[in-house]
Amino acid sequence: MAKILGTFKKTDGSTVTVTEEVFKESDKMTEEEVRAGALSDPDAQPSTKEQLKKFKRVNPDSKDKS
Repeated sequence: MAKILGTFKKTDGSTVTVTEEVFKESDKMTEEEVRAGALSDPDAQPSTKEQLKKFKRVNPDSKDKS
């Protein structure tokens, strides 16, 4: 049995289990195949420019706690 690396819950309530085998299979894919697969998942859409503008940089190693 493959080693389980993580389990994630999707917005539709279903779960996805990530195993070492998943990574081995994805290593065989071209960049175009990986991108097409990611874009076909409604839970894995890229952030829009508007969303990115709202992001705040976080540096957990920063000594400045203000």
